Amino acid sequence: MAKKGKNINKGVRLYNKILKEFTKVNNSLPEDRKVSLADRRKYITEVLYPQFKGIDPTKVGVKAIRKGIDGVVSSIIPQEGCDPNIISPSVYADVMWFELDEFIRDVLPKCIFIRVDGDSAGKTRIFNTLNYDYNRSGVRKIIDNIRDEVNNSSSASFTGVKKLKPNKANDGTPENYFIDFILVINSVPTSSINPISYTLSTTQKKQVTSVRNAILSRVKDLSNKKKRRKNARKSAIKNIGEIKKKNKRLKKAKSPDFKRRLAFERLKEFLKAKKQLQTAFNRGNLTQEQFDKFNNELDILIEQVKKEGGII
Repeated sequence: MAKKGKNINKGVRLYNKILKEFTKVNNSLPEDRKVSLADRRKYITEVLYPQFKGIDPTKVGVKAIRKGIDGVVSSIIPQEGCDPNIISPSVYADVMWFELDEFIRDVLPKCIFIRVDGDSAGKTRIFNTLNYDYNRSGVRKIIDNIRDEVNNSSSASFTGVKKLKPNKANDGTPENYFIDFILVINSVPTSSINPISYTLSTTQKKQVTSVRNAILSRVKDLSNKKKRRKNARKSAIKNIGEIKKKNKRLKKAKSPDFKRRLAFERLKEFLKAKKQLQTAFNRGNLTQEQFDKFNNELDILIEQVKKEGGII
């Protein structure tokens, strides 16, 4: 038993040794080649760790690990749009406050620096979107404060402004720039809008349209995702409503045959509602909280029927 525990400990040490070296390599890469922590862990689990599995960590040299990491890195296709200078301002000029999280996570390139300036609601540090986390980044706190301030209305939004990082030269180096998302209340920015300008090269100008189209494609995907989520919620509410209607009709029904037919229809409605609910959740169109809420409503309805001696 002790030997097994020792082997597990060696495995963890080996994994951490590879992760440490991968992180060092990753930090030295250009922004468009950097790999998120989640992806680094995936590459280690699927590609790198198996190469050294079973070998004592002390006997696995850094040179061998680096060689494996270099092989992984060389196979990674550089990300597009990692230079704020070639991202058209039109794609981030107007973002609703309650959509900012998804915009950062699902629309922006996962390789640029941004900041969220919510005025009195709070301000984040300048961070890279590569390892964006809604909570750790400080964005959630700002959004929650704005929600309280505007009472869930659509009177607030964010506008992105390209800026230069402190003490950095305006020389076109991508990591010298960041996009500052400034809070706008009733069409009035809460901070001054002074974007930094930089003259693009001919090659960069050709990239602008390509990057813009790629981002707008992700905007469209996000819009479709929202529609699917909205439809999933509407379907769940409608299905629950249909079952409630059947319950009311059953209570008023006099004929035994009519009652049996209604009970059978109600059973079909219930099974359909359960199936659609599970499918919507599996496809990511309902959150765990939403699924639990609707599922609980259905279960309560059925329990009421059972107590009343109805057929289900």
